[in-house]
Amino acid sequence: MAERRRKRVLVIGPVPADEEFVSGIQQSFASMLEALLREPSLDIVVHDLSVIREGRSSLRQSIDEARIFARLVGRITTPWSRFDAVLFNTSAGGLLRSGAIVRSACKARGVPLMVRVFGGDLDLLADEASERTRQTFERSTLMADRVLLQTHSLCDRFKSSDDCRRVRWWPTTRNAARSHGVRPDQARRFLYVGPIRPEKGILEAIEASERLPEGASLTLVGPPHGDFTMQGVDLGSRCEYREAPPEGGVDELLQNHDVLVFPSYHQREGMPGVILEAMQAGLPVISTRWRAIPELVEDGTNGVLVAPKCPNGLGAAMRRLIETPTLFRRLREGARITGERFRSVHWEPKLVRWIHELAEERAASTHGKRRSAS
Repeated sequence: MAERRRKRVLVIGPVPADEEFVSGIQQSFASMLEALLREPSLDIVVHDLSVIREGRSSLRQSIDEARIFARLVGRITTPWSRFDAVLFNTSAGGLLRSGAIVRSACKARGVPLMVRVFGGDLDLLADEASERTRQTFERSTLMADRVLLQTHSLCDRFKSSDDCRRVRWWPTTRNAARSHGVRPDQARRFLYVGPIRPEKGILEAIEASERLPEGASLTLVGPPHGDFTMQGVDLGSRCEYREAPPEGGVDELLQNHDVLVFPSYHQREGMPGVILEAMQAGLPVISTRWRAIPELVEDGTNGVLVAPKCPNGLGAAMRRLIETPTLFRRLREGARITGERFRSVHWEPKLVRWIHELAEERAASTHGKRRSAS
């Protein structure tokens, strides 16, 4: 088989800065970008979409975003630019705002476009958008050469019946540290990691922790979100709050706990990366039957699912894992198996293959047009 020529790919997305809090979107993009930069068959050019938000007005942020996209369009459409493919990584909101611009620029230059959408709220945002925005999205952005969506439910919603190759499932992936050392046979140390906001089920988790037996505990770790603070919140005797992880980061937290608690009812919830990190570290997960979470957490296989906004059900699930060591150990093994399926190393080669497929489809189409013209 002939050796493939290196494909020049423009990769667009939010590159995290060292000094700022790294969001799940930035973490996923950074992991993917690192893998693409290592791939010898690709020549990667990066266009950073990050905007400094702290201390800046919304008007200034909008101006900065406009400048970034103006430079991006110029980069794609400049006559002397040559890209074999463009990979646009964005949130659902970013896709609705700017997806049509990126696709139009790529279409003008005849460059294939692959879109990767972070988060699980594309359906909600599309429903909330104006009729004009929704039509532009459906007739332009959604017609990119490949659209990678995070959940099966989103794929089912946006997949066209006449072209099943365009919309593909691309889940959240992680490469968290595997469990090391001897794990306890009984669940005692429960953990929540993520933004501290009511919609993540924080208050319900605190209330549930009050029902834990002596020796069991719940640790909440994460930065406050928006106007919500932990000031004045009664944590009780079984719950502890930390605003930031220890120096060892989330991996160290996971190694020092037994079960992840994630009782979210956040309307925009997708496929939470922290759930994958917990499973890869060998922690079963107690979460909610909410949005796409059941696509990842299988009740009785790798965790326990409870109703949203139900501290009684959450507390009962926590006590059940404490009081039933055989169940805890079985769920722990199921979590480990699930976590391994979502390691980035298993998915990155597929992304590289799709990039080559798009580039080669474009080359074949261009060659065919030239032959027809002659």
